[in-house]
Amino acid sequence: MPQEIAELESSLKDLPRVGTLVKDRGYRQVWRFEVGGKPYYLKFYPRGGFFLKRMLRGNPAMREFTRLIALQKAAVPSPRATAVLSGFRVDQTLGDAVILEGIEPAVQLDHYLSELELGAEAVPHRRELAGQVIDLVRRLSRARLGHSDLHLGNFLLKEGKVYLLDGYAVGTGGLREKDVLLLGHSARRFATTTELLRGWRELTTGEAIPERNPASKRLYRKFLERATRENSYFGKIDDERGWRGHFVKRMKFSRRYSAASGMKFDREQWREAWKDLLARMDADQLTVIKRSASGDVLSGEIVVGGRTIGVIVKRPKKKYWYRHLNSVGRASRVMRMWTKAWKMYIRNIPAEFPLMMMEKRTLGYVTDSVIVIERTPGETLAAMDLDSMSACERERMFQRVGRTLRKLEGLGFAHFDAKATNWIVMRDEKVGATPILIDVDGVRHYSWRGEGIRRLLRSMREHSQYTPGDSLALCRGYGPWARIVREGTTSSEEDGVHRGG
Repeated sequence: MPQEIAELESSLKDLPRVGTLVKDRGYRQVWRFEVGGKPYYLKFYPRGGFFLKRMLRGNPAMREFTRLIALQKAAVPSPRATAVLSGFRVDQTLGDAVILEGIEPAVQLDHYLSELELGAEAVPHRRELAGQVIDLVRRLSRARLGHSDLHLGNFLLKEGKVYLLDGYAVGTGGLREKDVLLLGHSARRFATTTELLRGWRELTTGEAIPERNPASKRLYRKFLERATRENSYFGKIDDERGWRGHFVKRMKFSRRYSAASGMKFDREQWREAWKDLLARMDADQLTVIKRSASGDVLSGEIVVGGRTIGVIVKRPKKKYWYRHLNSVGRASRVMRMWTKAWKMYIRNIPAEFPLMMMEKRTLGYVTDSVIVIERTPGETLAAMDLDSMSACERERMFQRVGRTLRKLEGLGFAHFDAKATNWIVMRDEKVGATPILIDVDGVRHYSWRGEGIRRLLRSMREHSQYTPGDSLALCRGYGPWARIVREGTTSSEEDGVHRGG
């Protein structure tokens, strides 16, 4: 024991050299170090701001220490706090720290589920895992405790057991409804409707679950704000010719339909790629997909950091004279495309993945703009050979298109241009044909029910390869609860069809 204490003191004195900085949020640093082969984590809270503000806030390290002890008393699985250090220094920065025993080997629950989704694998012991999360939060509530940052990233999974992290966000006064809503927002990507409903009923008073999560609106807005700012996920870029815009650095969670969402980029890589791309556009060296008075849609490849990425480049123009007037004081069309694409991404709608957008302004007015989007491999729904697919795969694909439109409308959007040419069908060995929505410029933030599927059905009539069975599968995906009605049947016959008679 004295030897371990001496080793602990030595590690704390030289923490930047012997430890590893796991996370740095400015207001808090998380360090990992080992003593006697056993892992420990130190959460360091630098002292900053006015003295009065620090007095009102109190000692955050002590608060986390006492809240973690409260979790242990309530039998809530969580890290064990071992010590509090007041007046601790890290690289001459004064602050306070709390030391926790490490739970290893373990993985954050959101990373675990995301990796399984990325590999198209089923979640092992799914029901037991969901039950553990609900039971853990229920114990928190019974102990008259709450958690203001209750999301899947603050749950740790070790050998099938779930632990709650971040004692700093634990509060007294009991579990609040907005805590449960925050957890529901985080879990919605991975959980089924049944699992969300079960958790809501067991953790709240049993009232009806909200049709739309009130916690989501604020989180969506925060994500969109980050998409146009400098941070660890997005960046700003400009060049010597007056172009300015935004680009992707990395994504926290990638998507299976987008290879670029799993890559990392930096500003210099994008500067080189943009310089080359702009020169090729000026020399008309890209493949023309569409060229009209409304703008150009081009296809090609770019090299970013030594990696080749297939891209779609859109360069819109103003077809009518009045577009120059109603664009004053309004975001450019490219900026609207950029924003809509990220609205789809954050809501887990399979859609095109944007990489960069650039604008050129004169006296504050956008005179030229370009958006670069990753090219999704596959064929459009209008061009693919449906007869080459098996009957089961064909039906499942159209049902997925219908479900995507239903989900889109359930989130408060309407797609006014959901024609067959605006869907790319990506062949996936594990999950089968996956429809990806492209040209999200036609998406509007309106609760206009049925517009997307009506537009798609109209476009399908123009092609002889579509059959009534395809339309039926599409409608079943869009409205699985709807009753099948056949032409020329009586109401009693319709009821028989609905019952399977």
